[in-house]
Amino acid sequence: MSIEEFIIFVYVIIEELYPIVVTQPLRTRGFPPAVTDAEIITMQIVGEFLGLDTDKNIWMYFKNN
Repeated sequence: MSIEEFIIFVYVIIEELYPIVVTQPLRTRGFPPAVTDAEIITMQIVGEFLGLDTDKNIWMYFKNN
């Protein structure tokens, strides 16, 4: 499985499970977010899988790829 397939797989699983786990919106105020909760969770899981230990490193990986 390529890393791209892994990222898609993780995202699809999170998209299916997130509404089951989170029944009320986590954010109720402010501007709408640029990315969804499922996208953030996917980025964190993939970052941990790749051994990226800071949010900045994870963000840079996804920004560059």
